[in-house]
Amino acid sequence: MHTSLDDFTYLSHDEIAENAFVKGAEWQAKQSPWIRVEERLPDEGQRVLVGFLYYYKYDNREAESRKHIDIFTYENGVWTTDCDISYLGRNVQKDDIKVVCWMPIPSFDEILEANRDVLERIKEKGD
Repeated sequence: MHTSLDDFTYLSHDEIAENAFVKGAEWQAKQSPWIRVEERLPDEGQRVLVGFLYYYKYDNREAESRKHIDIFTYENGVWTTDCDISYLGRNVQKDDIKVVCWMPIPSFDEILEANRDVLERIKEKGD
């Protein structure tokens, strides 16, 4: 692997392009699939995985829980669970949730592709 710019003077254009592509792919693989709500909200009616905190207010005290993950549908500024419980998820004034991030629910094919190496190892072992 090449680590300094001087190394690239001895490489062909194709080798430089390939090394740059590999470095970019390695960087991208480390990026989080979670999208912050400050960055972007889901499409209207989209069912997504949501990272959130339970948020509590008692008199003059406020508290947040650890992060939870669940499936919600986002519509008209409201986050709704599959059990039809709705939350604003922002500007919390009372007991509510505070939505921090979300991500699209991966398809079954995407899950299989992401775990292809695990499936191959299982096949090899005969488990």
